[in-house]
Amino acid sequence: MMIPERLINGLKEEISVAVKDYRMKAEGQADKKVTVYAQHIPNDDFEDDSYYPLVIVSLQKVEDAEPLEGTGSTATVGITFGVYGEDKMAWVDLLSIMERVRQRLLIFRKIDRRFRLILPTRFETIENQPYPFWFGYGTVAYQIGQPNEQMADNWDRIMEEDNQ
Repeated sequence: MMIPERLINGLKEEISVAVKDYRMKAEGQADKKVTVYAQHIPNDDFEDDSYYPLVIVSLQKVEDAEPLEGTGSTATVGITFGVYGEDKMAWVDLLSIMERVRQRLLIFRKIDRRFRLILPTRFETIENQPYPFWFGYGTVAYQIGQPNEQMADNWDRIMEEDNQ
């Protein structure tokens, strides 16, 4: 498994723990748990699910810098939060889910015992919400392993999916 996939799936698991006990009213359902998706909502879920409440964890970019100039390699991950609520106070559910995730990631700063959270983090909403849908966004960065020239002789072994 490659680094970005491992980080996204590790974050998905961590976020799932943060929201596991949260239930809310959703489209046609009285007591729906938060669904956490890695990278996108699968096509089959578009047909079978009411989606909301949801969290989508997706890789935005990977940046490499000289280790002496910065943190080396970093992965930036976007976190999209969405809830559905015809009640004008549904934004409180959105903020509650966002805060549970923010606190969990700050307390448990290492993902998969290898990816370390880099501060600052950013969690925000938009002013003009598309009622009855409510959205928020998080941006987090993690330090990831950086390949170097000394690894050239082991390229084939490194790229084997089972060894990652």
